[in-house]
Amino acid sequence: MKFNFLNKFFLPQKEKASEKDVVEDIGFTDEELLQEEKLQYDEHVDFYYTNIINSLILCTYNADQLDGMAPILIDPLTELYEELDYAFIPVLFETVFRNKRIDESLKEDLLQFKNEVDEIPVEIWNWDFLDKHEKWGNIRIESEKLLNKLHIETRIYNTTYTTILFKK
Repeated sequence: MKFNFLNKFFLPQKEKASEKDVVEDIGFTDEELLQEEKLQYDEHVDFYYTNIINSLILCTYNADQLDGMAPILIDPLTELYEELDYAFIPVLFETVFRNKRIDESLKEDLLQFKNEVDEIPVEIWNWDFLDKHEKWGNIRIESEKLLNKLHIETRIYNTTYTTILFKK
């Protein structure tokens, strides 16, 4: 059997199939695929909703309360940032509104809050500043207001979707 290595390198390669070709090959329209994708996200809407609420709850905590979350959140300060960041991934965030878990009228307030958190300087993402810096105080006040607008009465982190590992 003869294999020509030159053909591998010098013959024109078949172009990569376009997304449209792939869609046509499997028999679905773009709209049908989009609808299927939405249905998959919709199945997990409660999880996405819980992420938003949990991120707001964590933002209401002072340093001691946040530190008390260590058995649940391995590094509570990092989790505060990551929980909030994940909660606002556009497709997940939009799923919560599309499924009417949160009223559309609160969308801008939530996005504004996320922007305020994003503007916190890196230097004050530190335990020493959580209770002392005005920016963190404002974040706690704003998260309280949002939770009240959302009619969330408790400020207890929901562990429904959290796996807790206990030390032996």
